[in-house]
Amino acid sequence: MNIDKFKTTLAKGGVRSNLFRVQGDIGNTSLPVKVGYLCKAASLPESTITPIEVAYRGRKLKVPGDREYGEWSLTFYEDGDFELRNAFEKWMDDINQTVDNVATADLNLTGTLFPEWNVEQLDRTGSPIKSYKLLHCWPSTVGAVELSFDDTELQEFEVTMQYTYFLSQSTDESVGLGIAAAPGDGS
Repeated sequence: MNIDKFKTTLAKGGVRSNLFRVQGDIGNTSLPVKVGYLCKAASLPESTITPIEVAYRGRKLKVPGDREYGEWSLTFYEDGDFELRNAFEKWMDDINQTVDNVATADLNLTGTLFPEWNVEQLDRTGSPIKSYKLLHCWPSTVGAVELSFDDTELQEFEVTMQYTYFLSQSTDESVGLGIAAAPGDGS
């Protein structure tokens, strides 16, 4: 293998980790513009098919079992009015109130408390090349915000989301996923 073959194999110069877009409603609130702009880090979701071992005469035959979906972690910059963090905290409170330990509404997976979220990998022109729709999302953790006299960086916080499953499509099929460009993206 030589460098020229490698160069032709690396289509369009490869994919850059910093070219992505995240969109979603925060429970009963709607802040998609802030979500899109203040999401500093995300990931494409993972899934695993767990093996089931079947014993046969001293050997183990591994057959495919159930598909499992991992947690989805997001990192957000803190906006100047805490609007984004407050929305995530309210979403958690709507699911399970701090004092009363009950939900404020029916926990219907098709309701507004469990919206779908989207994450897209973008190419170098800003066009989506891979899209994921995560269904029935809800926050299991809104992370701590570290405070320190020594720190001069922008505040950040992490949110860990749970979801039932995801749909993955190529760019040509992303229209069927209902994924649209965030306002101000120029897409």
